[in-house]
Amino acid sequence: MLPLAVVAVLVALNAALIALLLQSQSQVIAEPAGQLTFGSVSPTESAPTRPAQDESPSVSTVPSPSSTPPTDRKVAVPTRLLLATSATSAWRASVGACKTQGRIERSTDGGKSWQQAVKATQGPIVQLGVESNGNLYTVGGAGEDCSMRYISYSKEGVIAGQTDKPLGIWSRDSKDPDQIQGPASARATPCKGQYVVGLASLSTSEALVVCTGGLVMVTSNSGKSWKKSDELVGTMAVSSGGGHYWVAGIGENCRGISVRSFTFTKGKLSRGRSSCATDLPVTPGQIAIGANDKSIWLWAGNEVHVSTDRGKTWQAR
Repeated sequence: MLPLAVVAVLVALNAALIALLLQSQSQVIAEPAGQLTFGSVSPTESAPTRPAQDESPSVSTVPSPSSTPPTDRKVAVPTRLLLATSATSAWRASVGACKTQGRIERSTDGGKSWQQAVKATQGPIVQLGVESNGNLYTVGGAGEDCSMRYISYSKEGVIAGQTDKPLGIWSRDSKDPDQIQGPASARATPCKGQYVVGLASLSTSEALVVCTGGLVMVTSNSGKSWKKSDELVGTMAVSSGGGHYWVAGIGENCRGISVRSFTFTKGKLSRGRSSCATDLPVTPGQIAIGANDKSIWLWAGNEVHVSTDRGKTWQAR
């Protein structure tokens, strides 16, 4: 039989080992999950990359939002667009695909209700805009070959004009949405090896593109050349309006969708203030942002939130 003193030492050592084991387990359980944030890269997440050149560059190669778990923070190519024209009026569209027509809706009550405004005949819809006469225009794929088409709609929702060779506007290509077409028909693929999250512009000479890996590419010569300007990892939607560029996505200390503004002067991008729209679902591919000089709109999941004070407060619709 072991002496009582030896037994006591063994019991004490065993208790110490058990305590260390429990402490280690507790630390692992309490560790926060990795999260993509503006300006930083999570080691556990990776953005979708473009396929090799011998593969089809279609959007379908990106994981669809329906196959992504709700807690997954990976960035996906957006399946919707949002165009805000005032504090009470906005257009929105489901993008669709070459074999699936998109859907265009309009709200005139601040996002409380939406009605199908025009019968879309395009897919994917790659651009929404408003002409100087107030007509809505869309750019997207048309026909069996998904060729580029610009369509203008009157205020009554009737087609007012269309062309296969739109000029003077910024747009993504309907067959390859990662290819950007400038107002003077210059074509480029700024997001080398990645997909385009969004394109935004405030003039015919300057534009901004954000890639799925967070890279921000800018041009000041109508798309003839592009250069890296910033890195915004976690960006899920891009827009412009009210003299600013806007990005929405995952941000630090924001339980919802983080929104940040930018200005672009003389080829240089400057970060503005950021805000947080709390309690909005952060679902990759299902987030869109629109802005004008009166308001900022967010469309996430089935919810629409609007801010009329530059993002300080948000109202659910």
